[in-house]
Amino acid sequence: MATPAEFATARAQPAWQQRALAFWRWWSGELEQWARAKLGGLPGMARAPLISVQGDDLVIIEARASGIAETSRSPLGSLDPEGRRLALRNLVAGTGENENRVRLCLAREQSLLRRVSLPLATEENLERVLAFEMDRLTPFRAEEVYFDHRVASRDPATGKVHLDLGVARRDVVDPEVARLGDWGANVVGVVLLDDVGRSSTPLDLLPVGQRGKRGGSYVRNIRIAAAVVALLLLATALIVPLYQKRERVVALNPLVTKARAEAEATDRLSKELEKLVADYNFLLTKKHTGQPSLAIIEDLTNLLPDNTWVQQLDLRPAGKVREVQISGETTSSSKLIEILEQSKRLQNSAPRGAFTRGSQPGTERFMIAAEVRPRPLPEPVPAK
Repeated sequence: MATPAEFATARAQPAWQQRALAFWRWWSGELEQWARAKLGGLPGMARAPLISVQGDDLVIIEARASGIAETSRSPLGSLDPEGRRLALRNLVAGTGENENRVRLCLAREQSLLRRVSLPLATEENLERVLAFEMDRLTPFRAEEVYFDHRVASRDPATGKVHLDLGVARRDVVDPEVARLGDWGANVVGVVLLDDVGRSSTPLDLLPVGQRGKRGGSYVRNIRIAAAVVALLLLATALIVPLYQKRERVVALNPLVTKARAEAEATDRLSKELEKLVADYNFLLTKKHTGQPSLAIIEDLTNLLPDNTWVQQLDLRPAGKVREVQISGETTSSSKLIEILEQSKRLQNSAPRGAFTRGSQPGTERFMIAAEVRPRPLPEPVPAK
């Protein structure tokens, strides 16, 4: 149930706190209902009886499958204040209630109960929305009434939430609650006659701050138990997944260790195999990638023109490649470099030193070096 003061307080609360409070109210309410159903025969555990004030008569009513039934009545008109307190105590005790806890049941002419529909997006802040829309939904303003609501159904297709809204004017409820208090009653709720038969948890219009003592030590124990169970469930929800993950890690650790050892052994074997293969193929690679010396000499013999005399030919390693260096006399040293570039076994021909006049007229002395082209490796032959 919400009043304007509580509505103002709710507006200052963040959304997560409102959801937490709503969950706590639902959890404690469900646990209390279960406890009352299972332990209703114990002292102090029964639901507070419904009482209606009809003139100077007090009437105990009960919701049954066939409807609302009057179970007992006590006239108070001819009694003094002390007699009225005694009559109320005896009337309530006849229901099994020993702490004078009662719920005031308002007649139809004292209250309003109607079905309203609101957008589904407002469900998280229904109390705020209802307080804001009170003058549109009812003939009253929010500060003039006590109200409570209950979600009846949700319609995702239309985006609507349907509520049962109970409303009663404050100037009607307050005098009735005060009069019952003067007679010694411990008013713990205000319900509507039209709503009592509809639900096992009827709307309660009385603000929380105005409710009397809700029950004895059993009810207090229930609320403490609800808090303890909620904390235990929260702790379980946090600890159990961590414990399960730890158990999985412990169970997988030997497998991971074994797999790591096998992977390291495989890696060592692979590196050793690569080294052995490289050592075995070293000489073969040298043989197959290097150009034969006779083939180079033959190639030079075929390429050099007839007006060229080679006086010296050197075939030597130069870093990672082999180099051919030739010196002699020719009629045109520059054309000789162009001719060597046409070789299929030599590349990057270049002069070494300056060209000088040869011993014969019209000739030049030259010294040219060229790199030996590496041969491509042959296709590997699969092992038989």
